[in-house]
Amino acid sequence: MAEAVVSVTLETIRDLLVEEAKFYYGVRSEVEAIQQELQRMRSFLKDADSKQDTDERVRNWVAEVRDAAYDIEDNVLVFVAAKVASRRSRNSRNVFRRMGCFFKEIVTTYRVGSRISGIKSKISGLTTSLQTYGIKPITDPGEGVSKNARVNDLRRSYSHVVEEDIVGLEEDIKMLVGHLVDEQKDRVVSIYGMGGLGKTTIARKLYSHSVVRRHFDGFAWTCVSQQWDKKDIMQGILIKLIPEKREDILCMRDEELVKQLHDVQLKKKCLVVLDDIWSLQAWESLKPAFPNSRTGEGSKILLTTRNKEVAVFVDPNGFLYEPRFLSSEESWELLRKKAFPRREDDNAEFKIDPDMEKLGKEMVGPCCGLPLAILVLGGLLITKHTLRDWQMVYENINWYLARGRGHGQQRSVTDVLAFSYHDLPYQFKQCFLYFANFPEDFEIEAEKLYQFWLAEGIISQDERAEEETMMDVAERYLAELAQRCMVQVNVKETAGGFKNCHLHDLMRDLCISKAKDENFTRVMKATESYNTARRVSVYLETNGTNFPVACSEYNHIRSAFFYANDCKGDFLQHMKSHLGGFKLLRVLDLQGFHYPDELPKAIGDLIHLRYLSLSYSQFKKLPSSLGKLIFLETLDLETDTALEIQIKSINSFISS
Repeated sequence: MAEAVVSVTLETIRDLLVEEAKFYYGVRSEVEAIQQELQRMRSFLKDADSKQDTDERVRNWVAEVRDAAYDIEDNVLVFVAAKVASRRSRNSRNVFRRMGCFFKEIVTTYRVGSRISGIKSKISGLTTSLQTYGIKPITDPGEGVSKNARVNDLRRSYSHVVEEDIVGLEEDIKMLVGHLVDEQKDRVVSIYGMGGLGKTTIARKLYSHSVVRRHFDGFAWTCVSQQWDKKDIMQGILIKLIPEKREDILCMRDEELVKQLHDVQLKKKCLVVLDDIWSLQAWESLKPAFPNSRTGEGSKILLTTRNKEVAVFVDPNGFLYEPRFLSSEESWELLRKKAFPRREDDNAEFKIDPDMEKLGKEMVGPCCGLPLAILVLGGLLITKHTLRDWQMVYENINWYLARGRGHGQQRSVTDVLAFSYHDLPYQFKQCFLYFANFPEDFEIEAEKLYQFWLAEGIISQDERAEEETMMDVAERYLAELAQRCMVQVNVKETAGGFKNCHLHDLMRDLCISKAKDENFTRVMKATESYNTARRVSVYLETNGTNFPVACSEYNHIRSAFFYANDCKGDFLQHMKSHLGGFKLLRVLDLQGFHYPDELPKAIGDLIHLRYLSLSYSQFKKLPSSLGKLIFLETLDLETDTALEIQIKSINSFISS
């Protein structure tokens, strides 16, 4: 992924050199020299990335290149901050303040120049060691392809991105539908088994089945997951069953929610899906809200879980179903459907190259009949159009699998998923790793995700095709990840495009592991140290007293996500004292927090901030210092309740 980091750094440098025409000569020449060095180095990074798994020296070299790129970007942004402060001071009536800022800018420029000079020497040394490690330049084979052609080719396949293929389970689906609509049969139908077997996919097929839709009067789907919240789950189910009472539901106490949810399932036939329930405790807390089999009026529960014990605990007399692994023939059929999707307007007889078919049948073996692994492999192969491309995948995946041979079926499947990340073009890797910032089973709005990517600058302006906006490019990137089955998406019902997206549990495990290896994101509890990760997701305690570590440890962070359920207490005080340490922050997500009065004024000092989310938070007013955020692109204030706010003009600061 070092290539992606270097590419982002190069774009940052390029934009700065264009914008800062009066860049101090000494600093400018050093930055331009680094720009040329990194540009030359980028062609070597593809080879280095492919070798770092087997050569520790290369792995360390790649890490040093990545850190050097981060360092140069950090210092360039520090210079920008100094320039912005200087421009603001010119409008001050206080002559001493103007002089102080002028001298501060000179000192900062000197320090930045000195650091950049040191980084330049380091990069030169890294370039010299290329030959020592046998790293060679590689040109991207796709560079000669027209950008517009790539866009059109991908968009033609958008309709296949969200299709969920079922192979070999048609009779099972029919049988499960029968159990759901037969009111004399089981109150609870449970689908259990290991991750990747297709439990949720089968549940979706049942949930949308025409016979099921005609039979039930109300429908609700909720994901329970490991980090479940009883109130959120009950509110979500009730809002779907009786949407006209949404406002009342949001104001209900826990005991009111339990009674209302219990009663509505007695009044009409409801199907409630509890997807991905992990623990006995989760069901124990939800159980009072569901009628038992003797009192329910035809309402049913469809449950998915990895743990058979949970399924039996929910209803010892319920119907249990475990999806089986696919046979060799079924595995190939699923791979074929994914790797060679038929278009609706394509009526020609469909034929597959016999050599490709032979390779495909051999490659699908290590997937061990697990649908998720097969779909991920198929999503990878859909991007390969020639026999030679398939042969290269075959050779590479065999090399990948050879490392884990003898470690069992699970390791083989994990290696197939890991290879899908290895095969990603560099520009998509950071976009995939960004999902590590979000909680398990978290449905992230697609447009919000695009704004995160753009705020961080991890999507290049150079990727924009004719008549495309940057949001279009971001949507195309998500489509690529979805087509490869690395991200699961839902489409909008009317306007088209993607509504939201999330990662499968197994893919999330891979994402978090790679994000940690690449020093991209750190998922942590608040009491841990930040180390040098560029992004953090912090899970706070309810009282907010465990706000993390000293400011000096996070002055390099680009994105910060704080998660807590109704976090109150001393959090605001900790925010006030620590917020100024996030000097280079571009994305700050503070959803669902309670502030007794005004937000910290220190937010206005985060001049690089491009995205600020305060959605579903409670506060009385916003600080006027928000007007200082001259780069701010998105201010998310989404809420269920009315909010009166005043924001001083931001435009007045832009021209200063």
